[in-house]
Amino acid sequence: MTQHTTTLLTVGTLAGLAVAAGIAWRLGGAVGTGVLGGYLMGASLSALGVAWQHHLLRTRPERVFSATVGVFVLKLAVLLCAALAFRYVEPAARQVDWRSFLVAFAAGVLLVIALGSMDTLRILKQRRSAA
Repeated sequence: MTQHTTTLLTVGTLAGLAVAAGIAWRLGGAVGTGVLGGYLMGASLSALGVAWQHHLLRTRPERVFSATVGVFVLKLAVLLCAALAFRYVEPAARQVDWRSFLVAFAAGVLLVIALGSMDTLRILKQRRSAA
């Protein structure tokens, strides 16, 4: 990754974190914890997927699609497990609102995927012009 793309992805993700933290602080309690936890979990899993995708684009481009699908399935599994835990496990439900967790998780995923997709397109464009 070049300095520009790393900075764009990092700054965008941190800006999203600042917004999520502000909303979480304003809401407070279990709802605020759900917002912050959901954003952090969604953005983290998406950042892992973007990093893995970029690595495979450089080393084994034929495996990018399977990696993308694998990370998508991982995100769905984590989302399902967390939603069920925060909805039906009473000690967890007292600490984290499951609905705010789900919304913030989706927001974190969308933000990081959008920024990561721009980086991926840039990498593909560089590869095409080098060939």
